[in-house]
Amino acid sequence: MRRTPLAEYAAKRHAQTATRLGMSQGALSKAIREGRQIFVIESADGGISALEEKPFPGQRRSQMTNSCGDDSPAGTTPTALNVPVNSSSASEVSHG
Repeated sequence: MRRTPLAEYAAKRHAQTATRLGMSQGALSKAIREGRQIFVIESADGGISALEEKPFPGQRRSQMTNSCGDDSPAGTTPTALNVPVNSSSASEVSHG
């Protein structure tokens, strides 16, 4: 068995490689363009398969990480400048 990076294996033969792996040429090109860690495994009988290595548990590659580093749905964390301040209801009660 031989293990080769996908970009190296598919150089100048994207269509043939994609067909042998059972995927579209566009999907193969996108995986290479995005820098995914995919390796082509060549078996002794001439068949090929692909294996993707990913950090565990589900960590993103360094170039894909959010610069904020938070988990908020909008991707940003409110700061003191944009957080509304409402007066306490106790201070609004009139004592009469």
